[in-house]
Amino acid sequence: MQARVEVAAVDAAMVVFEARVDKTINQHVHALRARVLASNPPWLVDVVAAYHTLMVVYDVQTTEYAVVERFLNKQLHGVSDQKLAHTGTLHEFKVCYDAELGMDLSRVSELTGLSTSVIIERHSAPTYHVYTIGFAPGFAYLGDVAEGLQVPRQSTPRTKVPAGSVAIANQQTAIYPRPSPGGWNIIGRVAGWEFETGLTMQAGDQVKFIPISRAEYDQLEQQARERTND
Repeated sequence: MQARVEVAAVDAAMVVFEARVDKTINQHVHALRARVLASNPPWLVDVVAAYHTLMVVYDVQTTEYAVVERFLNKQLHGVSDQKLAHTGTLHEFKVCYDAELGMDLSRVSELTGLSTSVIIERHSAPTYHVYTIGFAPGFAYLGDVAEGLQVPRQSTPRTKVPAGSVAIANQQTAIYPRPSPGGWNIIGRVAGWEFETGLTMQAGDQVKFIPISRAEYDQLEQQARERTND
């Protein structure tokens, strides 16, 4: 897979793959990140992965860009020759797609021409790939949403989206990790999310949504609340 190494800052190099949201490209990014971290050169300060780029921050007191560039090109050759494999964690979340919790279900239905039941079926069918973490701490960008289910962001974002809300925007879906403003289309909510502690999704992980009824959602919420209060 084609990629190039370029200067990102006085103390950083950037590996740039083809500029599009693509699972295979993102897997190459994370495979390269794993190789860099495993090699752990003495000048390494930080490694930051995104959709199609990997930024490597280095100690300018102990090395120079040319050394980093040669190192990254060598690591890239290893990535292109290796078989990509999923090594991240699989996270499963129980989601209620009730109209009260998924306040944009009707909008998604109007834009796609799909019934609510078909929206739920298509959204919960894939195992999603965590492309990157951003926007807010813990906000995982997941893909890919089925083509017929893709809808644009809201023209006017909400001032406050409840924590645990499951949303879609174009080819991606996400869970809002905490109450925050947001313009994605809310189609459901994860049961017990606000009572979850220590949950962290990392880029390269996988996510599966499991549809549940409103009655089961309310029951799980109550159980989570009771555990928290114990």
